[in-house]
Amino acid sequence: MKWYEAAQARMKQEKISQEKLAEQLGVTQGAIAHWLKGRREPKLEVINQLLAYLGLPPLEYQAGDALVPGPEFTKSWQTVHIKGCAQLGPEGYWEALSADDGSVDVPSSDPDAYALRVKGESMMPAIRSGWVVWCEPNRELVPSEYVMVRTIDGQCMVKELLYINDREVSLMAVNGTYGRVTIPSEEVEQIHHVGGIVAPSKIRY
Repeated sequence: MKWYEAAQARMKQEKISQEKLAEQLGVTQGAIAHWLKGRREPKLEVINQLLAYLGLPPLEYQAGDALVPGPEFTKSWQTVHIKGCAQLGPEGYWEALSADDGSVDVPSSDPDAYALRVKGESMMPAIRSGWVVWCEPNRELVPSEYVMVRTIDGQCMVKELLYINDREVSLMAVNGTYGRVTIPSEEVEQIHHVGGIVAPSKIRY
């Protein structure tokens, strides 16, 4: 299933109009109509904003002119509790984690999947303040995809995985502002695959 077919199906399911989607993304209804019919292809970041608003997994990267799909849109869905609220500080690190409530529906079969609500502007435009990031601890890590990393000194961050081996983990900032960071393996407490990003409107209380 192509991304715009999945988007159309979700819009029908949630009764979301093209006008409402256009208003959310700051574009015209005509542009939305062309995208959903596959006549035109917006930028990757715009596609992912659209998919995130609809609660669908993102496309993960662009190879030449070809968009490569992320997790299958046909995955089973489950309700995941929001574990907490993370304040995003300089260089994409989480400065603190406070309690939060609510849950989101995500396309994952990982029984240990969890979600975090993030605040701050350091990861714009990839992740907006107030949006929810959901993670899959049991999914295989793949270079070029987003990961949630926690170091042994308690620092947490969401980055793009460049590579991982027995010696180190190399990461890139999701918005390109803070560049690349390489962390010795012995300093990494956990690293989890980021399954996707969910808009605040999809949170259930």
